Amino acid sequence: MLALLLTMLLTVGCGASDPPPTSPLDDGGDTATAVVGVPSVLPTFPATSTVVPGEGGGTGDPERLAGLAIEAIAEWLGEAETLFRLVGVEAVDWPNACLGVERPGYACAEVVTPGARITVQTFGGGATYFVHADLAGHLAWAPLMDAEREVATVDAATGRIPLVAVDGSDEMGAELLVVPGSRLDVALDDLAEGDRIHVAVAPSPQPDADAAPIVWLVRAAD
Repeated sequence: MLALLLTMLLTVGCGASDPPPTSPLDDGGDTATAVVGVPSVLPTFPATSTVVPGEGGGTGDPERLAGLAIEAIAEWLGEAETLFRLVGVEAVDWPNACLGVERPGYACAEVVTPGARITVQTFGGGATYFVHADLAGHLAWAPLMDAEREVATVDAATGRIPLVAVDGSDEMGAELLVVPGSRLDVALDDLAEGDRIHVAVAPSPQPDADAAPIVWLVRAAD
């Protein structure tokens, strides 16, 4: 009788126990598959930082910010999340409310903003991307480079902008591509041959691509 009573108590106790907490990235979706090689030690943000819920839905947790960054890069480039992996997360105090990503003609509040720099790569290391975040989960796409260029022509139907060739080395490439995350201050239909633009780009996730994804584009200052 005593043995039976002990068995019943153990059974009830096991059934009432809560399952162990899971990682915020372990939601059964593509993000958990995409995030490999997560650093064993992630940075701890200062306890004095005020975490304000933001549009990005973040909580200031580095692992959560890393997941948001991979989701964002995939969405901005119009690619699957499984194409990307996390390289690292670095705690950073951004110099302004634009999270260190400024565009010509836009003012940024000069206030130190605690956050993180998240580095993401395509599998195989073909292309590297940088996402800037604050503790509330707001994200900014940091371009690889920016420059003033001259438009050769515009194909609004495909979102491609061939550029006039430059003398010497051309790291940006001969053609631009509008992607879902591109921020355009001028509509493609309003661009024409000979227009001067200031454009920032990121590397293409496809190794055989012939156009650089646009991060942001504005008309060049006169």
